[in-house]
Amino acid sequence: MLAQAVVTACKGPDGWETPLQPRLLHVLFERLVGLDVDFEKLQGTTMDAAASGLASQEQRVELIELMVMAEILASPLPMWLEQNIEDWAASLGVESASLELARDLATHASHSALQDFYRCNWIGELDRQNPRFQELFSRYGDQAFTFTMEEEPETIEKWSKLEFCPAGSIGRHVWDFYRARDFKLPGSVGSANEALARHDWIHVLGDFDTTPMGEMEVTAFQAAASNLPGATLGFIGAVSIFETGMLQSLVAPGHIHNLDQPGGPERIADAISRGKALLYDVFQDIDFFARANQPLHEIRIELGVRDKVTPN
Repeated sequence: MLAQAVVTACKGPDGWETPLQPRLLHVLFERLVGLDVDFEKLQGTTMDAAASGLASQEQRVELIELMVMAEILASPLPMWLEQNIEDWAASLGVESASLELARDLATHASHSALQDFYRCNWIGELDRQNPRFQELFSRYGDQAFTFTMEEEPETIEKWSKLEFCPAGSIGRHVWDFYRARDFKLPGSVGSANEALARHDWIHVLGDFDTTPMGEMEVTAFQAAASNLPGATLGFIGAVSIFETGMLQSLVAPGHIHNLDQPGGPERIADAISRGKALLYDVFQDIDFFARANQPLHEIRIELGVRDKVTPN
């Protein structure tokens, strides 16, 4: 039902907008649910049939987000595709921040897209846990979503202590992760703020690099490993930044065709599979600093982090 619905909404009368759409969809369905679907030949369905077959709101939201993921692989985004997905969302009673982002990208509203992305994704949700965030946003604008705008000595001190964690601990791995990339410690002006920096613990936990492909992998992993509403938007936005270059990140320059590489879709499917297997929510259930001295390999076992599967 999900596969048929995506075909109906996202495949045009002349076929797919880009070969990556059916390729990625095929890999995701094959690797994640064991269904070998030929998205070039699969027949569609109707909105009424989908509404009858998808009883829960969670399933309906998942379908619309799957459609948006397929949509944003096209560049530029065709208006017929944007309208199709809007119609499906209205029919299923789904409102999603992912729809807002896609709408902005389709209409070339780049500043609105940027604000929607950071306001609604996991970074914005964690930012709002900081009682000073609104003040910083009023003073510095969009940069406050991701960067430390005023020096925070206590934050610098907290992160500096990671240098003295035992060898092999997750805290020491995070310290080495920062040193290897010459990243400033959170709390220093111009560094990642603590909302964005939480993501670096997840880079280390899941063994993801900071390359464009690594950023898409880690956001896919996070989306599958958290119930935080903005987690899925984080992955969709990452694809817009690192595959099509349509979304301009505050943190990294846009890139193109990083997912559309040999093994790219398989790596995303593996990241999602590993994220779904996690026993805890990576954004809401884990105090990484409380575990900083714990060996990384032990944490991975405890949390259910599986080894990567090398793409064929």
